[in-house]
Amino acid sequence: APTPQATANDPSVALALAEPKSATGEGSITAIDSDTGKITLAHGPVAELSWPAMTMGFAAKSGQTGGLKVGDKVRFAFRWDGKTAEIESIEKI
Repeated sequence: APTPQATANDPSVALALAEPKSATGEGSITAIDSDTGKITLAHGPVAELSWPAMTMGFAAKSGQTGGLKVGDKVRFAFRWDGKTAEIESIEKI
């Protein structure tokens, strides 16, 4: 008998693909947009997600960027859902 194969249409596979992952990184702030709640970071490699070093925008909650400015070196934790990276914590180093 054929073995059932999971497909992208299978709800359990879709759930696994959509499960957010937590990761950490270090980098420098290149932009802060308080109006949109976005912080742009030039960060080093992110081992948990097999990402190379890059510059990208992260969603930040109100108050998370207080006291930070462009050029600051930071350590941060974030959640990645496959589309959006959302800052969980960020601190100047």
